[in-house]
Amino acid sequence: MKVRRSSRLLVAAAAITVLATQSASAADLEQVPRPAPAQLKCEALVSLKVERTVLDRGETVAAGAFKSLGPALPGPPEDFAKLPEFCRVVGSIHPTGDSDIGFELWLPVQGWNGKFLQTGNGAAAGSIYYGTMVDPLTRGYAVANTDTGHKGAGGDFAWAVGHPERLIDYAYRAVHELTLTAKAIIAAGYGQAPARSYFVGCSTGGRQGLKEAQRYPDDYDAIIAGAPANNWSRLISLSVLIERNLTGADGLSVAKLPLLKEAAIARCDAIDGVTDRVISEPAKCTFDPATLQCRDDGSKQCLSAAEVAAARRIYRGVVSKTGTTLMPGTGPGSELLWAAYASPQFHIGSSYLRNVVMHDPNWEPASFDADRDLPRAEKGDAGTIAAMDPQLGDFITQGGKLIIFHGTADGLIPYGSSVSYYRSVVTKLGAKKTDQSVRFYLVPGMDHCGGGEGAFQIDWLSALENWAEKGQAPGALHALHPPFVPGPPGVPPPPSKPFTRPACPYPQVARYKGTGNTAVAENFTCHAL
Repeated sequence: MKVRRSSRLLVAAAAITVLATQSASAADLEQVPRPAPAQLKCEALVSLKVERTVLDRGETVAAGAFKSLGPALPGPPEDFAKLPEFCRVVGSIHPTGDSDIGFELWLPVQGWNGKFLQTGNGAAAGSIYYGTMVDPLTRGYAVANTDTGHKGAGGDFAWAVGHPERLIDYAYRAVHELTLTAKAIIAAGYGQAPARSYFVGCSTGGRQGLKEAQRYPDDYDAIIAGAPANNWSRLISLSVLIERNLTGADGLSVAKLPLLKEAAIARCDAIDGVTDRVISEPAKCTFDPATLQCRDDGSKQCLSAAEVAAARRIYRGVVSKTGTTLMPGTGPGSELLWAAYASPQFHIGSSYLRNVVMHDPNWEPASFDADRDLPRAEKGDAGTIAAMDPQLGDFITQGGKLIIFHGTADGLIPYGSSVSYYRSVVTKLGAKKTDQSVRFYLVPGMDHCGGGEGAFQIDWLSALENWAEKGQAPGALHALHPPFVPGPPGVPPPPSKPFTRPACPYPQVARYKGTGNTAVAENFTCHAL
C-alpha cells in the first residue's frame, strides 16, 4: 500500500508563510539559487502551531555541551563533545487518541547544509537514539529521531498490550509523522524547506527505511537501510529459536560460542586465498560443528553431542516440518552475537510473541512451533511491521535512491534475508530498473550494523549524497577495518591489524589480485559471485 503525503506540511507551511518553497521539487530547488537561511530563532520555535504536535522545548545548546540521555549504541561511544552549537527542539506528535510519539529535532545554528535527515531506531525502540544524530549534525544536517511512540527497553513489547495504535506508531506511523513535522519546523526555523531529505537507519532502522520507500515513497529523496529487520515475523521466530537453543537444558552454552566462531574461521577463512580472519564468501563455507564434538581425551574445549545439535539448529534457521527453510540461520563467523538473544534483557522474540501474538503473559518459547505459530504471527501482523513489498516503483519513479547493506557475520539478522528481499525487488522491477535506483552491499565479516573481523567502516552517507545529488551511482566503496574494533561496553578494545577492502555491490565480492599487500584495497577487485 502506497500512501501519499498528508496535508500537514502544507498546512504548517501556510501558517508560517513559507509556501513558496513547498511546491518545488528538490531538483528544481537545486537549479534555482536558494536564498540564505533566515537567522534561526530557536527559543521562538516552541510557539509554532503544527498539526497534532505539541512542542515542549526549543533551546540553544552550546558547542560540546550536550550530554546524551539515551541508550548506548553498539560500537565506540559517540563523542558528543564534538557537536557544534545547535537548536534542540523537543516535542510529541498525537495522530490518534492513544498516540504519544516523542521526538527530537536538532538544527544547526550555523552552517545548515539545506538538508534534512531522520535517523532510525533499533530493536523495539522506546527511546531517542541520540548517538545516531551526532554525525549528521556535524555534517550540517537538520536531524531528527523518534522514540516511535512509547517508552521502554529495546527487547520489550509489554507496552503494546492493549495499545494497538501504538503498535502501528512503532511499525511505521511515527517515522512518517515525524517526517512531516520536522520538515514544517525546519521551514519555519530557516525560512525555507529542506532541498533534500534523507533517511538513514540500521536493523529496526533499516526496516523503517524500507517501509518509508514502500509506503510513503515521496517522504524521502534517498534512503540507507542497513541490516533491515523487514521479514519481521520470521525474524522473531529465529530469535526464539536461538534463545531456546542457548538456554534450554540441551542447549549450547554461551561460553562455547567463541569456540564455534574460531573453528568456523579456521575452516573457511582461506577459501578466498587470503588468511585475514574474514570469511569473504560464507555460502562456500562447509563448517560443521560436529568437528568440535568431545572425544575421550578429557578436553573441555569441545561441544557435547547436545551442543552440536543445538548449534546445527541455529545455523540452519527456522525450518518447517517438511524441510522448507522459513528463515535462514546466520552465517559462519556470526556466533558471538547469538548471545544477545540469550540475554534476559533482549528476549525480543519471546516478548513480542507473548504480548502481541499469543496475548498470554505465561507463554513460553519452549512451546513455539513454527508450522503452527509462525502463520499466526504473520496473519496478525498482516504487513503492519514487516516491510517485504518489492514494489518500489513509486519511490523510483519520483527519483528515489536506496542503498541496502548487510554484514555477512551478522548474528542477529541473517544476511540471507536481505539477499532474498533484494532478489525479490529485481524480480519485480527487472534488473535494469532496479540498478538505476537500488544498490545492495554484502559486507564480508561485518557484524550487526558494524564491527566484526571485516572492513566495516564505510561512508554510506557520502555515497548516498553523491548518488542523489550528483548522479554518481555507487560502485565499489572504500571499507576500513580500524586498528581498534569495539567490544562490549566498558571494555577497552584490543588492538587489531588495520586493513582496507573494496565493498562491492551485490552480486560481486572482492577478490585478491594475487600480488601486493593484502591489507590494501587496491590489490583487490570486485568479481561476480
